[in-house]
Amino acid sequence: KAIVTKDFAMESDEMKMRKASQLMVANLAGSLALVTCREPLHTSISQHLRQLLLNAINSSSNSSSGSSTGGAPPSVQLQDAEKSALDQCVAICSTENLELGCMLIEKAATEKAVRDMDEALSPALTIRKNTREQKGQPYYDMSIFHNENPNQQPQRYPKELPDPL
Repeated sequence: KAIVTKDFAMESDEMKMRKASQLMVANLAGSLALVTCREPLHTSISQHLRQLLLNAINSSSNSSSGSSTGGAPPSVQLQDAEKSALDQCVAICSTENLELGCMLIEKAATEKAVRDMDEALSPALTIRKNTREQKGQPYYDMSIFHNENPNQQPQRYPKELPDPL
């Protein structure tokens, strides 16, 4: 929010400010979501798929053997070739579905970030719109140049920027 309000302090058109903020936050949120979700998502998909397949193998072997003991169903011991085939199936399925999952996460993160940014900038956008409609003149946000201390001179540069070297 601080970057957008600083960069667009002298922009009177609220739609330009809104669109720029949406583009900026959408790119940042989407990229951050992709970077942080890819590996954990791949691991999670692999673990859940492996567990589901093992449960399906156990339940099908128990129903075909006809055992109806009252205890927990015994787990089936897989041969090396079966374990290899299961691992290969899990690897292929998780890799093929990883991109879809990442796209969904990126979309959700982007949409939430845009909503949050619109909400955060709502007062600044409303002021610009009302000033233009009521007074017929553009609005410029000069508050970014003021200090917290009213006794000091106004700053030449916005307070959010670091001190010059």
